[in-house]
Amino acid sequence: MKVHFFLLLSLGLLFAVAQVPADLTLRADKTKSYLTYSAKHPLHAWSGTTRKVDCLLVYDGTTKSFRKVAVSAQVADFDSENANRDSHALEVLEAIRFPKVTFSSTSIAQDGDKLVISGKLNFHGKPQDITFTGEAKVTAKGIEVQGTFPVSMKKFDVEPPSFMLMATEDTLKISFAVYFEIP
Repeated sequence: MKVHFFLLLSLGLLFAVAQVPADLTLRADKTKSYLTYSAKHPLHAWSGTTRKVDCLLVYDGTTKSFRKVAVSAQVADFDSENANRDSHALEVLEAIRFPKVTFSSTSIAQDGDKLVISGKLNFHGKPQDITFTGEAKVTAKGIEVQGTFPVSMKKFDVEPPSFMLMATEDTLKISFAVYFEIP
């Protein structure tokens, strides 16, 4: 009788452990995700967007918590709808030497829908620690994370471009929205 009890208990524990899902690694849906930079010059403001966002999220479906995120985008994929401006941006950002912008989280703190994400932003070949906030919406079908954060070009050794002898503001505003389907 004891043998049957321990066998049933062991099988029950094995079954219970097998039912706990491991962390999910989710890839962003490129048809719904985007990264946008916004810049200002004394004479005008503009933005450039890419939908070619490579983003992976490690998400714990059991505890509904965000573990890690990594993002990568090609500098040449940002489109401001002005070919001359985009060509000049590629020169200023030395896109041949530094073709990618990447981010990899080191921590994600969560308070309800609010996220505080810290990690390394690698822009213009120079990694910098950054922290920014985001907002997450989780449904049974997917996860949407949105947010904005400032980036100083000078901190990344990028000289703000000039037009008509006036420099662009140093700070770029980065906006993002990434969407993940839950299998």
